[in-house]
Amino acid sequence: MSPERFTYGLKLAYDGSAYHGWQRQPGVPTVAGRLEGALARATGEVLTVSAAGRTDAGAHAWGQVARVQLDVPWDPSALRAACNRALPADVRVIEVAPMSDSFDPRRDAWRRTYRYFVRTAVRPQPVGRMYWWEQPHPLELAPMRQAARWLLGRHDFAAFGSSPAPGGSTVRTLDRSEVAETPEGLRLEFRGDAFLRGMVRSLAGCLVAVGAGRLKGAVLKQWLERPLPGAASPWAAPARGLHLWQVEYRWPVHSGVAA
Repeated sequence: MSPERFTYGLKLAYDGSAYHGWQRQPGVPTVAGRLEGALARATGEVLTVSAAGRTDAGAHAWGQVARVQLDVPWDPSALRAACNRALPADVRVIEVAPMSDSFDPRRDAWRRTYRYFVRTAVRPQPVGRMYWWEQPHPLELAPMRQAARWLLGRHDFAAFGSSPAPGGSTVRTLDRSEVAETPEGLRLEFRGDAFLRGMVRSLAGCLVAVGAGRLKGAVLKQWLERPLPGAASPWAAPARGLHLWQVEYRWPVHSGVAA
């Protein structure tokens, strides 16, 4: 009989500017690597973490969800405090909750929300440059919003990204695709059941190209109706404006982790 283990869900926020994305990689700093190191120092255990999604190098998160299993039970508040003492200032554990052993932050996720921030300014603004994609000229909102509406629903998004699994499905469902004005620029928001690799950056880049008059919105509709794998890749937005905003779960047991 295997020894009992204790499963915890962690809600994370991080500034990804200094990291090569979430996924651990040898020889380079990653968010997963930093978190695993902090957990090991806090608990004295050798462990690994899994998460709801992989962010790109330079992308950020406000509501990433991860899972860890420990040999010794911890008070959630104490585990959060111990992790944060061992983490660098650009990564923080926001919340910890005990979970069932079967909890899988990726497979159990119901909806994920990403936000992409675009700042429009005639003159470059150095403050906040790592969190926005700066555009030198105003963007036309009406065609961007029309194109965003075409993205809603269940489609084959092969033109906008690739499946995480070789040969996997590229069909996904978006129930939110919005372009909103902010005091500094625009917020592009996408919510769906799951996302392909590179999908949000491609969607954001294409919408910005539509707003700048470099791409016709109808082309996005054509790519959904007749998917051309990778067609949108040349329009992909840079990672610095991308923020994993929220991961939601259907079951109450997960409500302590999902925002």
